[in-house]
Amino acid sequence: MRRQRGVALVQVLLVTTIIILLVMQLSLTAADQVKRAQQLQDRSEAALYLHSREVALIYTLLTEPLLPSSGSANPYASSWNFHGEPFFVDGLQVTLQDQSGLMRFPFLGVAQFEDLLKVLKLGPALARELARQLANWIGVRMAGGGRPDDAMMRGESGDPVQYFGELWFLPGMDENLYGQLAELMTLYPNPSFNPLTAPAALLRMRMSESTLQAVLEARRNGELDERRLWQLARIGADEVVLPFTGPGIGIRMNGEYLGVALRRDLIVGIEPYEAQPLTLWSRERLARRIPK
Repeated sequence: MRRQRGVALVQVLLVTTIIILLVMQLSLTAADQVKRAQQLQDRSEAALYLHSREVALIYTLLTEPLLPSSGSANPYASSWNFHGEPFFVDGLQVTLQDQSGLMRFPFLGVAQFEDLLKVLKLGPALARELARQLANWIGVRMAGGGRPDDAMMRGESGDPVQYFGELWFLPGMDENLYGQLAELMTLYPNPSFNPLTAPAALLRMRMSESTLQAVLEARRNGELDERRLWQLARIGADEVVLPFTGPGIGIRMNGEYLGVALRRDLIVGIEPYEAQPLTLWSRERLARRIPK
């Protein structure tokens, strides 16, 4: 009898232990599932928050003059600039870059591209070699026009580049140089160049260092306009230069909401008085440091 009672007690303890382990496992599983559900809810709310801020910004671009306006009641229009200087609205960092302030990706010749490489301190020999490689890739001669006989052209056709990342196909291209070019060049089909919103490296191609510093100082103080640019650098509107923002606007938004990191990179065409006032030129689904 004692032996039977001892066996029964061991069995009861064993069953009790198993039940306790099952209850603990169910509890841990439930806690993990609740945590995952909360994370999914936070991600959904964060995505909606970012989307609503993006829509509010685009609506402002369509309805407000594309000029700095500190007196505006709209939080975006009162803070924005179009030369890539970040500003904050609703807890998000926003950067707007007028695409006409960037260098259009070469499609007829590579002379400007070579000059830009020299400004980035690559050295004349390396700058010319990279420019030659790009000319071969897109199927143009160094002096512009026509296709070289020995070109290794994209798709064997030499058509215009459709994706900025094709620069990686050039021998000698490294991550640092690619990152610089990605911030200075665009695939958007700009009809003209806007020096009022151009980065310093592109302005350096058109003016002396002392003039450049004066122009940048005027821009920091909110004093740079078409008249001031002419006074400082003797640059005015012509068939190539048009000191007006748009229509292409690069938008970069990043920040955090409910512990979720947010990032959005896109380029839109803003033409409020046209039949199609808004066009989506590009959008990075999984935005990286370099939105190309």
